Amino acid sequence: MTKQEQFLWAVQTMVLANSVNVTTQPGFDETKRHIVSVTGLSNTVRAALAASEKIPVDLSATGAAMEFCGWMLENLRGDDDKMPSWIYGC
Repeated sequence: MTKQEQFLWAVQTMVLANSVNVTTQPGFDETKRHIVSVTGLSNTVRAALAASEKIPVDLSATGAAMEFCGWMLENLRGDDDKMPSWIYGC
């Protein structure tokens, strides 16, 4: 697998696992279902495809996926988190 393919596989796996985790938590707020809906994730998919072509040489596919998902998945992003600079423009 290329680095780009590894990144996309890792992002896909993290998004799927996160979606299951978020929706199976006790007290899941149904008004937040957009976070894991196909419509809600379409921007994440688009951004992942664009980002997969911009991964810095010195960043592993796994590291890039962690940075990407940490920013793109609403429930993983902290209030003070900033979008990784290599993702700009995706």
